[in-house]
Amino acid sequence: MDKKIRTGIIGASINNGWASGTHIPAIEHLDEFELTAVGTSNMASAKKSAEAFHADHGFDNMEELAQHPDVDMVVVSINVKEHYNAVKAIVPAGKPIYCEWPLGSNTNEALEMKEWVASANLPNAIGLQARQAPAIRYVKDLLAEGYVGKVLSANLKISIDGMGGVGDKSSEYLFDRKIGGNLLTIVGGHNLDAFTYMLGDFTELSALTAQQFPEVELVDIQKVIKKTTDDQILITGKLTSGAAASVHIQGGVKHQTGLTLEIFGDKGTIVLSAPASIQFGSHQLRGAGPTDNELRELTIPDSYYWAPQSLKNDSGFVLNMAQAYRKFAQDIQEGTSLTPTFADAVKLHQLLDAIEKSAQTGERQYF
Repeated sequence: MDKKIRTGIIGASINNGWASGTHIPAIEHLDEFELTAVGTSNMASAKKSAEAFHADHGFDNMEELAQHPDVDMVVVSINVKEHYNAVKAIVPAGKPIYCEWPLGSNTNEALEMKEWVASANLPNAIGLQARQAPAIRYVKDLLAEGYVGKVLSANLKISIDGMGGVGDKSSEYLFDRKIGGNLLTIVGGHNLDAFTYMLGDFTELSALTAQQFPEVELVDIQKVIKKTTDDQILITGKLTSGAAASVHIQGGVKHQTGLTLEIFGDKGTIVLSAPASIQFGSHQLRGAGPTDNELRELTIPDSYYWAPQSLKNDSGFVLNMAQAYRKFAQDIQEGTSLTPTFADAVKLHQLLDAIEKSAQTGERQYF
């Protein structure tokens, strides 16, 4: 490739652990990209961050970053409540946009954002990078090839220690339902997207949610706040294949954290596990096909790794992001749709709405 895609990241502050720990290392590992601009909330931190990340430009204004001639593509990696305004500021520049999940604070925002990029015909990607994880794609293909035969059921359980009754000032927004970034939308969104990507969509579901921690202690500022989000989410339903599905997502768990996905077929079984949420990687995969007597470790073929070889042993944080970036580069240059888009994000927002509606009304939802 002759020309690198010059990238500007809104939220690439040295204080933003997510951008500095995933987006920036991914770009550094890829020949297709170079980081040319960072945007933060004030010019002092923008200049400091640009210097730290060896970017040519620092901005405290999103429009100026997007419009700059040294920026070919813009990444939005800030608090979800700012995604709408950020994308609105970027679209007039006519450049490809990669936005972190959730797309908007609610489905109406996400629908508007989808329409903006569609009207402007801009390449767009949503940060649902679990779809690019080698293990997730391998399981999807194994199921399609009939490794387990007909899928009878799939059970997903995710338990995390966060989003319960303890947090800090930087995580305070996770406990405010209006902001739109919480256990259901963030943890639930990433895991449900990967779940349906592998197994197919829900055709019907029922949900129950509960709040076991009505208050949250922000330990670093010694403040207690009221919590308006749920920390227990249970979903049961049927998938397009006819398989029965159950999902349990819970926060504030002290032990036995991580995720386990069990897929049972009439001829075999697949078990996927990880120490954290599904998009972070470190997946362990076991399976038993029609001729196996017991579960065995499954080795993911090299063909599922298209990020540089230097990332093959990465825990997944940078690997999955680099895998997504590499596919998005192809989308930008060749007009393909290999990465999930804003339209996929809207569909996921609508699934989460159905889960909330079922939990609030007690009514089963059909798709």
